[in-house]
Amino acid sequence: MKKIFFLSVCTFSLLAFSCSSKEEKKQKAEDEGNLLAETQARFIKGIGEGLKGEGKDAAESVSEGAGEVYSGLNTGFDKSLMKVTVKKDPALEPLVNLGRCGKYTNDTTGRTDVVIYTIFKQDYQGKLMVRGYDKENLEVGRVTKKVDYKEDDADYIEFEFDKRTPINLVSYFTLEKK
Repeated sequence: MKKIFFLSVCTFSLLAFSCSSKEEKKQKAEDEGNLLAETQARFIKGIGEGLKGEGKDAAESVSEGAGEVYSGLNTGFDKSLMKVTVKKDPALEPLVNLGRCGKYTNDTTGRTDVVIYTIFKQDYQGKLMVRGYDKENLEVGRVTKKVDYKEDDADYIEFEFDKRTPINLVSYFTLEKK
């Protein structure tokens, strides 16, 4: 029994003296942390050195990509305004020219707006009416709007249809003086 006790004490003493102390463990962790920080700092320095030479090319590439994104946004907006056919009443010929025409769903009201870029050839104060017709030439809805424009004015005029109007069935619209 004394032998076992003596062997246990020797083994424990040997283990106790061979294990790192708390301070040694802290120092080792600190050294590993310093090495890691130094490695990261050199990595970042290397990136900086690389960018000195390649940075201009990288900046040009990023700028070009951003320009393409902006251009894509503009194209996306243009596509969100679905083009429509608007037939102008002959009585409006001396009064207006038409530019781009489209329709979109108004996020605020949930209604469908028909937007007509209108260029006024002369002063006009009164009402304009837009009618929607299906492929069988049947009227499916109409909107009247009061306007007041001077000669050479131009504007995107929005005509908001009632939400019950089956706007997706419309084949063409007409713009008339009322």
